Amino acid sequence: MASSEQKSPGAAAKSGSGPASPASGGGVLAGATAPIDETSAHVEADSGDSDDNVSDNASDYHSDVSATTSVNSSIFDFQYQNGRRYHAYRAGQYLLPNDEQEQERLDIIHHVFMLTLNGQPCASMSKLDNPNRILDIGTGTGIWAVEMGDIFPSAEVIGTDLSPIQTPWVPPNVQFQIDDATLPWTFPPSHFDFIHARTLGGAIQDWPSLISQIYTHLTPGGYVELAEGRANFWCDDDSLKEDSATHKWLTEFRKLSEPLGFDISPKLSSLLEAGGFEDVSFVQRVIPLGTWPKDKSLKEIGRWFRVQFIEMALEAYSIALFTRLGGWSNEEFQVLMAQVKAELKTNKIHLYTYASYTTGRKPLGASS
Repeated sequence: MASSEQKSPGAAAKSGSGPASPASGGGVLAGATAPIDETSAHVEADSGDSDDNVSDNASDYHSDVSATTSVNSSIFDFQYQNGRRYHAYRAGQYLLPNDEQEQERLDIIHHVFMLTLNGQPCASMSKLDNPNRILDIGTGTGIWAVEMGDIFPSAEVIGTDLSPIQTPWVPPNVQFQIDDATLPWTFPPSHFDFIHARTLGGAIQDWPSLISQIYTHLTPGGYVELAEGRANFWCDDDSLKEDSATHKWLTEFRKLSEPLGFDISPKLSSLLEAGGFEDVSFVQRVIPLGTWPKDKSLKEIGRWFRVQFIEMALEAYSIALFTRLGGWSNEEFQVLMAQVKAELKTNKIHLYTYASYTTGRKPLGASS
């Protein structure tokens, strides 16, 4: 699987000299931050998905949707067995919805993250030695916390979130709390052996404050992992045309999301180091948007990612930005969405993003 990995030497890596056009070989969306290792992933496209072999109106997308129509009959059976609505608690703080469609998307994204880690729930698994207490910040449906509770049955696992959307079917060592991680925590200092947070980009305005609370509430020697899906897309060839609806959407999305800090990943290493953490590392795994890669594992990741993106995430991440902040009417927005979805279903645009994993350890001799 294509990936990039960096051991932080004490300062975050600098991006390249400047971003390239999204349709250029540089592989970086206009205005976007370059990948942290200053290289594109150079993902090879499957020759069977070339423009000559893919029609504008047909691809493997419809069969993918049929195979993933029900999360209960696909993801859960595969591994776990067990208008939009927004949350009411701290209303307006979080731009994403929390309705059933968004919950289904979160569970699919959990599956995508696990695929990038070869079935592991987090990048820190090899570092965890029978943890006693685990905290999952922004737990969403709670699927990650349940997974960890099954793996570590002797550990107490707590998941916190703004919305009460978690499953009631949990192991006895797992519990959920409705809480806002940006407010002062009520847990005792040095309480957790592992603190995990995933896809909080855009939801946290004061990252140094959050990292300070994480540091305070970790035991000396405890680990933190901040997992993010990069809020950028890259293209290594000329398949993303400037006159396409997808290019128009990406350009507007970047402009509107930049002030909100959606793509926080490149800054997390330096933020952890500034917060006192040691052994900070940054790992990225490629996530294609579609089944166009030649590599079979990337093709499978792209299959799941594209379904949730087209059916759920594209609108979930865009509608509030475009209509609340960008001044778009709902009618204008829906027309653009229909055009983008139609383009992405063809497999002719070779976009990819990254799942990033930033980890660090609280020094053994540290105090709270």
